Amino acid sequence: MTTRVEIINDFLAINVKPGATIQDVVEASGSALPFGCRDGQCGTCAVEIVQGMEFLSPKTDKEFKVLKEICFGTCTPNTRLSCQMKIDKANGVVRIKY
Repeated sequence: MTTRVEIINDFLAINVKPGATIQDVVEASGSALPFGCRDGQCGTCAVEIVQGMEFLSPKTDKEFKVLKEICFGTCTPNTRLSCQMKIDKANGVVRIKY
């Protein structure tokens, strides 16, 4: 059982099992989605979840803090840090735009 992750900017799609991080997906697919610290502190990997938020892990406390610092009112409730997200459920589609 997998969930399809589509990275809109790169016209890429990959089927992944629950537990995989979006960072794993990006590295496996060859996407150009940028990462900085890879630890949820810099905000470089902020993305918009266009579809499928319900298939992702909830926002972490670290994610809430960093998004508050980097967004200055420009983020939406669907803005996430790629390095902090995991596929939480199977049988869905997650569409990401960076």
